[in-house]
Amino acid sequence: MWLIVVSLSLAALLFYLNVSKRFSYWKNKGIPYSKPIYFLGNFASNVFRIKSFETIVEECYKEFPKSRYSGMYQFRIPVLLIRDPELVKQVTIKDFDVFPEHTRVIPLDAEPLFSKNLFNMLHDEGWHDMRATLSPTFTASKMRAVFTLMRQCSDQFVNYYKQSKGNVSVDLKDAFTRFANDVIGTSAFGVTCDSLTHKNNEFYVMGKALTNFSGLRSLRFFSYTISPFFSKLLRIRILNTKLEEFFKSLIRETLAIRTQKNIIRADMIQLLMEAQRNREQDGQQRHKKNSISDDDITAQALIFFLAGFEVTSTAMTFLAYELALNPEIQTKLYEEISTTLEENSGKITYEAVMSMKYLDRVVSESLRLHAPVPFIDRKSVKPYTIQPDDPSEEPLHLEKGTTVWVPVSSIHHDEQYFPNPMKFDPERFNDDNKHNIKPFTYLPFGSGPRICIGSRFALLEIKLIILQILQHFEIVRDAKTAVPLKPDKTNFNNLPKEGVWVSLKPRILN
Repeated sequence: MWLIVVSLSLAALLFYLNVSKRFSYWKNKGIPYSKPIYFLGNFASNVFRIKSFETIVEECYKEFPKSRYSGMYQFRIPVLLIRDPELVKQVTIKDFDVFPEHTRVIPLDAEPLFSKNLFNMLHDEGWHDMRATLSPTFTASKMRAVFTLMRQCSDQFVNYYKQSKGNVSVDLKDAFTRFANDVIGTSAFGVTCDSLTHKNNEFYVMGKALTNFSGLRSLRFFSYTISPFFSKLLRIRILNTKLEEFFKSLIRETLAIRTQKNIIRADMIQLLMEAQRNREQDGQQRHKKNSISDDDITAQALIFFLAGFEVTSTAMTFLAYELALNPEIQTKLYEEISTTLEENSGKITYEAVMSMKYLDRVVSESLRLHAPVPFIDRKSVKPYTIQPDDPSEEPLHLEKGTTVWVPVSSIHHDEQYFPNPMKFDPERFNDDNKHNIKPFTYLPFGSGPRICIGSRFALLEIKLIILQILQHFEIVRDAKTAVPLKPDKTNFNNLPKEGVWVSLKPRILN
């Protein structure tokens, strides 16, 4: 009995010492840090739904305004929060060989479809080859080809709402999620959905389930953040079997049909199929090591789906909401749209969309005010020293495996970089002013070799749908429009649980 008590006491003591050491990490480094709570780090108020994720990061950012960096804790993980644009440049570009990876929270063998995608791939797992394989999907020539598919979806969108007589009240997040779902379905999977008309189509329902990170799935994700070892031991899954099998089956069927019928499309799946075929035929050892399986293709399709379904639709939602709140900006944008269409004989072409300067400013400002993600992260693969740039600083030595965060939203909202930062002002990005924006303070899609590979696709999609909506409708407030928005603290995207409501008012066209 005494032996059991002593053993348990020793185990508890060792556990306590280990936890204490972990949460003393930044104190021992001698740098300013935000005080953590054991196990939950700086995110206890998010776990208990008191504050949103973005709010917590911004509070940590503002806590030490005179420091180039500070320490914080993502649950058990020490995180270096950098606020100096020059350090952002160092970490994301100049010293990319030291910081080439994102921090992988979920082990590869615990959730392969999440961990094997381009975003979570480690540098020595073929990330460079996969990036090179996928990059041609998003060139200007490929964007011209996919534009026709996007147009079909945007036409469906406006035609659906044109059926209503008079103003129609719309939950922007729901509407844009359905539009984004249709764009991804046709451009990546060759699936036609029309999700506004067929509201419960399987592709949309499964996509909605895949991107829902609230409730039980949120707890499962937290469990890996707090203790990946025990979470893996207990075989905790983020994706359920039904979801995983649906997307695996969809990819298998897509690959089989394209092979059998010799279907060739200008999309990501086609490039991955060709790379898979080439590597199977190539006898070089490097390609044998980095062969592409059907599951690898599924993993890349999933991250493309997650980004398009959730992140892009959220960006559209915030932009349309800001236009409803700023009618003078909306009017100016509509005038540019009308002029551009008149110059192009009423045709909406890729070139016409890309030529619109004010539309570009409006989109850029919305992505500044409402960054797609609150932070971007990097992980060091070897020791690194941040040299002092001030006599009061000491060199900061970072061990291999250190997590670094660039707080994008916080930098975008910092008055020293963007005066009156919470004002929606597209003129920040006009030809006279955009050169005054300090490098590495505007980072909607990240920075460096790990910058979002699909940013060009997302921008085209956002611009096209906003153009077509404003061509036919005025976006106006209605009784359900909340000002200001109250973020759902359980959600990463900072949107209200009850939706973002406006009315689409049909334009009277001559």
